[in-house]
Amino acid sequence: MLTRHVRAKAMTGWIIAMVIPSLILLGTSIAVANGNSENGKALYQESCQHCHGFIGKGDGQMAEYLEPRPANLASQTTQAKSDGELKDLILKGKEGTAMVGFEGAFEEPQLNDLLVYLRSLKP
Repeated sequence: MLTRHVRAKAMTGWIIAMVIPSLILLGTSIAVANGNSENGKALYQESCQHCHGFIGKGDGQMAEYLEPRPANLASQTTQAKSDGELKDLILKGKEGTAMVGFEGAFEEPQLNDLLVYLRSLKP
């Protein structure tokens, strides 16, 4: 009997550890899936490309004048961030860098469009 109880408890732990984070990730990717990559690309070109570069490598026209240099948006480190983390960076900026916040500049659908485009920059 004790063995069955231990196995049931272990199974519950596995479900909590594996399934719930998957559901959370699924929820964030659903919002991005609703975005439009072409619209996101246009927003990127208008607001981000001058620092982050044509394909997001952090090598835009302004990059050489910035310290620290702009983030490589195609890097595994950046791509590993959740949609929520990326939205926060876009809206609030990043202290100690030239990355200013764009709060009030984008509405939620535009942010989703931009995120879809950023996700297309994967390495």
